[in-house]
Amino acid sequence: MEEIAKIYHTALETPLEISSESVQLLIVENPALYYRFVSELDAQMEGREGGFSFLRSDAPISPEKEGMMVCDCFHFDLGDKRVMTLLQKRLADLCRNGEAYMRLAEINSAISSLFSDIFCEVPFLLSQDDITPEELFKSCNVRFERNYETLLEKLICYINALIELKHCKFFVFVNLREVLCDEDLRALYRHCALEKVGLLLLEPFHVRALCREERAIVITEDLCEILENYSES
Repeated sequence: MEEIAKIYHTALETPLEISSESVQLLIVENPALYYRFVSELDAQMEGREGGFSFLRSDAPISPEKEGMMVCDCFHFDLGDKRVMTLLQKRLADLCRNGEAYMRLAEINSAISSLFSDIFCEVPFLLSQDDITPEELFKSCNVRFERNYETLLEKLICYINALIELKHCKFFVFVNLREVLCDEDLRALYRHCALEKVGLLLLEPFHVRALCREERAIVITEDLCEILENYSES
């Protein structure tokens, strides 16, 4: 199995294993421990302190650089400043290549001609600069789509964007199995396997039986640890 990351915690006997070949679930039925795990993971995925250790081939990795976490499947998007900066840089790089660069030059020439005509109508001298690719995308308010037919469509767009722009290797989702049916889950799993990225799902209880692609560490309310589907991996 190709290892993307192993995640250790002092409250877990078994490490979480993230790969593109199976989906790792951590089902924590103890409410206090569930809150602790979600809070610490959320902090560490933002570069803050927490109790998890992330390793690949026994070497530490930075989760905030390699992964992303969605704590609320009802309220997430790609509109934060860091991702938008990456998007504008990527689009600007594309705009500086080949035919796109020539078309931008034509746009700047047309803008210069328009401004020249307008400037003649005022009794003072004005000048202008050519518009850069970055300024072009900002001025046109280029942004990620916010309306989707389904949650699955939105999740795939989100994952694709962060693979392309941030080179993410894994994604952490909280309570995802509560809002996706098995058919949509399998579609998401297939997509991530094709893109060779890993998934970690945190759940507070068993919503239903595991899919073939899933394996789970279950922490019961009295803190017993049970492994499910591990014999198949």
